[in-house]
Amino acid sequence: MIRTIPDYHVHSSISPDSQESYSNILNTAQKNGISELMLTEHFEFFSDSYNSPSFHEKYLDNYYTQYCLLKQSNPTSVHVGFGIEFGQPHLQLEMAKKFLKKYPFDYVIGSCHKIDNMDLSRYNYKMTNIELLYNNYFSSLLEIIKNNLCDCLGHLDLFKRYAAKQGISLNVPCENDYLQKVLKEAISHGIGIEINTSGIRYKIGCMPSLDILKLYSQLHGEIVTLGSDAHCASDLQQDFDIALKYLKQAGFSYITHYQNRIPKMIKI
Repeated sequence: MIRTIPDYHVHSSISPDSQESYSNILNTAQKNGISELMLTEHFEFFSDSYNSPSFHEKYLDNYYTQYCLLKQSNPTSVHVGFGIEFGQPHLQLEMAKKFLKKYPFDYVIGSCHKIDNMDLSRYNYKMTNIELLYNNYFSSLLEIIKNNLCDCLGHLDLFKRYAAKQGISLNVPCENDYLQKVLKEAISHGIGIEINTSGIRYKIGCMPSLDILKLYSQLHGEIVTLGSDAHCASDLQQDFDIALKYLKQAGFSYITHYQNRIPKMIKI
């Protein structure tokens, strides 16, 4: 049952933080009976005049070229979609819109990895004003939503992963006004959320938490994808059994499949 659920958050060596090859990803998927993957390589956007040495149009051209070669030579039965994970795309709005038009993405994740160009992993959470962090983080997600820059929001409460590494437990309460506004706006714009299981590998549970997933369901959210956030082939579909239990506990009967950025519901 789990193997038929598509993994919608996968990175290869195209992304700067992975060293995994496409061939190993596909061979591992086939060996494990995984029928569908969505490649979602990173692309980070920055504010002001910051010029990234890694993320530019040639990077995306190379990614699309490698994907096309993969599709032509794919010897496996695994269906592979062409996706992207946009980090902070609202910061360079015209560029993000240009890329969405230029490349035939099947699926777009909208994430917030950075605030004021500083990665969330670099914050000192013992010294951080948590309310201000929530405000800035969720405000970024709202801008992504309002500008229709993604299909699903990635790892909705990502900050808790980095805070936990510093011994700080951050579980945003469902009563939080910022969180509720993000979920309501996402639903009104037809944007879903992913259940990112990488948090289980980091001993903090799924992102978002079960409570947030229940809130999303109560607000009549319907679009949900599952993603392992795998940066190595061995992590494909890791802990999907737990994520599926969360989904059912929250009242969901379907997950979402995307092709050409068009959602289709799949019964679980």
